[in-house]
Amino acid sequence: MRDVDALTLLAVIQDLTRDLTGASVRGVQPAGTHGLWIELSTPDGEESLLVSAGDEFPQLSRGAGRPARAATLSTLAQVARRVLPGASLQGVTHHGLDRVVTLEFAYPVPAREAGCLLIAELFGRHPNLILVDRMTRQILEAARHDPAANGRSIQPEQPYQAPPASARPDPRVLGTVEAISAVLAPHLAAGLGPGVALRQSLAGLTEVWAKEVVARTPAPGGSAELARALLDLIHEIEAGPWEPHLLLDSAGRPVAASPVRLRHVPAAQQQPYPSLGETLKRLASHLKHQQDVTRHQTMLRQLLRRLEVRLRSRRAKLAAESLEFGRADLSRRMGEILMAHQDAVPRGATEVPLQDYAAGPGATITIPLDPALSPAANAERFFKAARRGRRGTIRVEARLAETEAELGQVHAWAERVADASSLETLETIQQEIEAAHRLLAPQDRAMLADRSATGRARSKRPPAVHPPAQKRAGRPGRTRETGLEPRRFVSSDGLPILVGRNTRGNDSLTQHLAKSQDLWLHVQGHSGSHVVVRVPNRSNGVPRRTLIQAAQLAAYYSQARDHGKVAVDYTLRKYVRKPRKAKPGLVTISQEKTIVVTPDKSLVQKLAARDG
Repeated sequence: MRDVDALTLLAVIQDLTRDLTGASVRGVQPAGTHGLWIELSTPDGEESLLVSAGDEFPQLSRGAGRPARAATLSTLAQVARRVLPGASLQGVTHHGLDRVVTLEFAYPVPAREAGCLLIAELFGRHPNLILVDRMTRQILEAARHDPAANGRSIQPEQPYQAPPASARPDPRVLGTVEAISAVLAPHLAAGLGPGVALRQSLAGLTEVWAKEVVARTPAPGGSAELARALLDLIHEIEAGPWEPHLLLDSAGRPVAASPVRLRHVPAAQQQPYPSLGETLKRLASHLKHQQDVTRHQTMLRQLLRRLEVRLRSRRAKLAAESLEFGRADLSRRMGEILMAHQDAVPRGATEVPLQDYAAGPGATITIPLDPALSPAANAERFFKAARRGRRGTIRVEARLAETEAELGQVHAWAERVADASSLETLETIQQEIEAAHRLLAPQDRAMLADRSATGRARSKRPPAVHPPAQKRAGRPGRTRETGLEPRRFVSSDGLPILVGRNTRGNDSLTQHLAKSQDLWLHVQGHSGSHVVVRVPNRSNGVPRRTLIQAAQLAAYYSQARDHGKVAVDYTLRKYVRKPRKAKPGLVTISQEKTIVVTPDKSLVQKLAARDG
């Protein structure tokens, strides 16, 4: 549920009407791009009112904290600051059970202006907040000027047109068990379930509230019993006292607010709060955080998709070059055959068929020639092409390996982005991407820089829904925060095992921490952590049990974690080389051997328990 529902809004309006009617406006602050925070003075003290038509969670809420000072004022906030201070709140009107609320402000008599109406349309994809002159009903300003979905004009100096009323009747207007039962009966007779019948025949009932009415309906559960249960629920919400609860999904994430405890929702998925305003504040904060996460995920997905397309294109071009350079052996053979049969080459020939002993008895090969060159010079031309091809093959193979590693890293980032549920995780991934300078084009860097600036401007993570866990003593140092400090384990034989945390951590571990005689491991054919086993005694080597455990760590901290049997390459650190200008973590190895292991999470936990 993205926005406040009609029955919860009904409770909010009853609360405002009871306690804030007659309050005078002291000041107005913008609350985001599409909201207003109104400071009020009442006989009992200072109060505040938040009216927001924001995309994250349109709401009407009492007691919200003062928003941060805005760098610029929206036009709506400028007009509201001019017309609202000094006025008093005369009433709050709920239009049927639609999510349209009118706050009526009037000036003390005598006054030059009669006052204004602040109309909150808290529904649809683009909710709105509209300031209207109380006398002329002309629009003074609005949070959004786009035409409404029903074609209404939302422009200053235009008459305000209310949105069309719901075609379904308001159960409060029907007012009696008999009238509501008469509306429900045809739907039930058509075979609809009680919850569906309630939602399709009456205004203001979401799936949650329809289920609640059904849960409160006694047997036999006919139209009359449903009507009575609905009227009792509406009366409970209108009259109070309320028991505000935050509704949680099965994972413990807030999804909605309720002014009363719901009977059909498990107790574990309802969290009580002292006031309805506090409940809505927590819900809005969580939904805003989730929208920030979604926006960040979308940006990173788009960026990673661009990187993947770019790398795939480069891989295709390198593969084509590799095929071309693969002709080096053929060029060398043609040169050798020409040198062996120089006397058989006619002067000025453009090609010559010669016997090719390497291809088998009686086989021939047609060799193209430059008629201006001698046979020896033509042979040298082929030898030169062969040398160039061999050099190109080495270069292209290195570039292909680098490109494959980069593609693997991009895929690993994409998986982590898809699994991320917090801004902190996404910021960490973004920092890793930003550190991969060679992968990024100027427009990519600009996108990341813009996101970083936006992220710094946003508020911090919302308060936890459940009581926070006790903080651990101490604080990780800068080295661990940047990912350079490796994970540390101790094998069953007492040998230290170090595991890189990310690409930069892999680079630091292999290039700076590992010694030449240490054992180096990495999963075969997948992105993953570099793993190093410290070998204090060169002559003893690494015990078989430690080798297996280190390989299991390499498999566990890799993309192949869930693949069952995993091949892991290992060699001494001195046989691990970082190519010139290669990215962090990219290496080539030689003298390697391979071991096949199964990733074991329990073993990882066991070895990590030894980590000092």
